[in-house]
Amino acid sequence: MLDVHAPHERMAGYKDFFLHLFTITVGLLIALSLEGCVEWQHHRHSVRDAEAGLRREIEENSKVVSVLRKEIAEERKQLDQDVAAMAAVRADPKAKHQSMSFGFRLSGFDEVGWKTAQKTGAVEYMPYEDARMYSNIYDTQDEVYSVEQEAVADVMRAAGLVVSLPREVNPTPAQIDEMTDRIGLVQMRLYLLSSMVDSLDATYKDYKSAHP
Repeated sequence: MLDVHAPHERMAGYKDFFLHLFTITVGLLIALSLEGCVEWQHHRHSVRDAEAGLRREIEENSKVVSVLRKEIAEERKQLDQDVAAMAAVRADPKAKHQSMSFGFRLSGFDEVGWKTAQKTGAVEYMPYEDARMYSNIYDTQDEVYSVEQEAVADVMRAAGLVVSLPREVNPTPAQIDEMTDRIGLVQMRLYLLSSMVDSLDATYKDYKSAHP
């Protein structure tokens, strides 16, 4: 709060008036400068705290990449075995019942630090390139998680056909065709997910290179 007071003594003329006006102006400029300096320091501390939190959060999130790659590789291997099992049934419908397995686990990303930085306004005072990089990282994480969810939905649709079959009963050729199509969709979704995980990993590496 800035207060401007009228002069306590009567002004003798223009000289005293302009002197008083000059004094007020200088005082206001000094006060505004001090206030601006305090505010600047506050924003600087906010940005520093936000970036420290984001650095820790991104470091933890980057570990999800290896988990996802392992999960994708295991699911691809299982899907190949499922396709082989259906091929065996197609070749000999009376063959021993083939077991099949479906499963894909979601791996999420933390974003508390990013949401906090946005809510407190710290992002607005970051250098443009830093803010853009953080935004790119978290947007890419959201996209990866979205495709993960779609992959899980595809796996469940493929598994639904198997679960609906009576125990120890092999699928018909038509059912095999439908299962193959659904598994193919899962495989394509996993291919897309793998590509996006690679892109996210590259984004993490760019960030770490810029923030050693």
